[in-house]
Amino acid sequence: KEQARSVGADLVGITPLRPEWVFQGFEISQQWVIVMGVAMDHAELSTAPHPRSIAEVVRQYGRGTQVAKRLASWLRTTGWDGFPHGGPEAGPILMIPPALACGFGELGKDGSIINRDLGSSFRLAYVLTDLPLVADTPDAFGADEFCMNCRVCEMACPPDAITPVKHLVRGGTKWYVDFDKCVPYFNETYGCGICISICPWSRPNVASGLAAKMARKREKETG
Repeated sequence: KEQARSVGADLVGITPLRPEWVFQGFEISQQWVIVMGVAMDHAELSTAPHPRSIAEVVRQYGRGTQVAKRLASWLRTTGWDGFPHGGPEAGPILMIPPALACGFGELGKDGSIINRDLGSSFRLAYVLTDLPLVADTPDAFGADEFCMNCRVCEMACPPDAITPVKHLVRGGTKWYVDFDKCVPYFNETYGCGICISICPWSRPNVASGLAAKMARKREKETG
């Protein structure tokens, strides 16, 4: 983790690889996923869907890819395998499930992860490795409960793709984004990100305070 941060990661988490995260057609020999997050410039992100916001997304995906490659290169110099990947193009595994498993946060109503420090204002990258590691655990701090009573992203979504209630998706009940509505608008504007930028958790220096507020609320409810 220290090495990942030294090469540019703002968030780092570790989780064992699960077979259900691997896309069909890929065979992976590595047993561990090192997930990394790189923070976005919220001032640029808040211009969404203006091209400035899209450029910021591209910059941070590029930075995440560089961070992953640097960490993988370092791992190989120590004698262990390292396979890097950054978004937005698909790699051999899903990115959000391992990020949730290693404690990056909770799934928000807009389909993005909400982190207790960065909100949703970050992008993901990862490294697959056979280096023996210690797994992190999921981090639940009240973002899911907050989303149940918040309609900011839902009301701001131009194509009305964010649903107000959870749905049954592949055997689990979770927040669901209607991509049949989202993708056409996304393609028309060459990107979007309105839901991420407008989320209360994504505002600079706000997420940690909201997490503390939700923790106090839980304490009162549990006595």
